[in-house]
This record gives sequence, C-alpha cells and structure tokens, in this order.
Amino acid sequence: MRSCEIFVEGIGGARIVEKLVQGGVPVLAARPQKKGVIVRVDGKHRKKVFAILRGSCYNGKKTVYMGALRLVRACLKRAGLFAGALLFLAAVSFCQSRVLRIEVVGSGAYYRSEIVRTLERGGTAFFSPPPEHIPALTAHILSFPRVSFCSVSHEGGVLTVRVEVADEARPIAGGSLLAPADGVLLSLTVLAGTPRFGVGDEVRKGDVIVENAALFGEERLPVTVIAAAAVGFEAEAEYGGSREEALAQAALDFGELQNVQIQKTGKGWRVTGDAVVRASLNLG
Repeated sequence: MRSCEIFVEGIGGARIVEKLVQGGVPVLAARPQKKGVIVRVDGKHRKKVFAILRGSCYNGKKTVYMGALRLVRACLKRAGLFAGALLFLAAVSFCQSRVLRIEVVGSGAYYRSEIVRTLERGGTAFFSPPPEHIPALTAHILSFPRVSFCSVSHEGGVLTVRVEVADEARPIAGGSLLAPADGVLLSLTVLAGTPRFGVGDEVRKGDVIVENAALFGEERLPVTVIAAAAVGFEAEAEYGGSREEALAQAALDFGELQNVQIQKTGKGWRVTGDAVVRASLNLG
C-alpha cells in the first residue's frame, strides 16, 4: 500500500481523526504531536484529507510520502538532477572512448614526433577514436632504427605508446626472412613484418617467409623484419669411418637432428633423422 503522513495542526487529535473517518478517509495510523496530530492515510486520499479540513479549524501541513510513493515523488523532484547526471556519465563515457592525450613512453620516447605523425597518417588524432590496426601500427614503429619493443594501449582517453630501443651496438639486419632449406615450416614467430607462409606449409630454400613490409591503413610501408622460423625435413646420408664419426659428420651437415637412427652398411653407416634448420632476423 502506498501511504503518506500528513501533519494536521489543531487541538484535539481524536477529533481530527474522527472528522477524517466521518469524511470517508480511513486513517491507518495517528501520532499525537504538541500542536496537532500526524495521520497516515492511503496516498490516493491525500487530496480528500485537505478538502475535508478546508474551512475547519484544522490546517493540513507538511506531507511525507512513504515507501515506493515517497521514492517516486523524490525522483520526480530531482528529475533535472538525474538527467544531468545521465548526461554527465554519457559525456564521460564518450570522451573515454576518444583520444584525449597521446603519451609516448619508454627508452624510445624520443621518437614521439615520428610516432605522432604515423598516428595522424592513420587517422588518429585529438578526439578521434583510438587506432584500429594496432598490429600494423606496432610493426611500423618497430621498423624505426634500434626499436626492439612497442606496445599500444588506450585507457581513460589516454593513448599510450611504449617504445623501447635496443643496445646501440647491436646491428640491425634488413631485408626479408628467407627459408633456410627445403621442407615444412615447423614454427614461425613474427614481431614485425608480413608472414607469407604458415606453420605446416611446404617451403623451398630462398622463399620469402616474412616480408619486410606491412599495411598501415590502406598504405603499404616498409618495416624492419623481426622474426624467426624453423624448417624441418627428412635427412638421410651415408658415411664412412666409425659410428661416432658418422654421427658427428651428420651433425655438421644437417645441424639440429632429431629422432636420429644409425645403421651399419657395407660401406659404413647410414644416418637418418628429422633435421631442423632455423633462421631469424633481429630476433634472439
């Protein structure tokens, strides 16, 4: 039941209650006060209470709503405040989804100007949405001289680009990462560059596994490849000499050799196994 409490000013609380009941208003509760009485009635009878008291020696004063009706009345009184709060929250949410500040941090922070220009070419500037093509953006930044690490994050309207540079004495290799042998691509790690093959693909020696270019938006830009790959193939060869000499020579010929088997033949030793050849550019 939605009820309200009305303070009725006047002498004789019992007479007030009696007058309301006679007028057809059920009184749910009554609390005598120094200068009157507080009566509780159903909220729908509020206007009727004031109509009954009008013209009498009793005056209806402050009305206090109870329960859900009280909450509704309070909300209606503060509708403007709630609307303003909703608009404020919507504005904050919108602003946090935009780039309000760009921070370039890390040992490579001196690249700030180049990074800001790169972002602007991709359509990212003040009050724009954050960049959509994060992998392409980081790949391009990793192509800067000596840059060894890059990460991009957006939180609370702040776009943070962390750039770390490697030791100045470390040489940087150019070009694309090429397949070191005929075989199957066993593993591929790419931090910068565009992969042209996937794990499980067959490659030929000299194939471009990772190209030194990347798309940034609709623009194709050169990058410094940072990648590593492993190619596997079945190895088989026959060697003379002792068993140990045959195994040593196979290791020299094939490099990393797994699942090695050796058999005695009429001319020496046949060595078979799974060879793994690794190649990398600016990684490891």
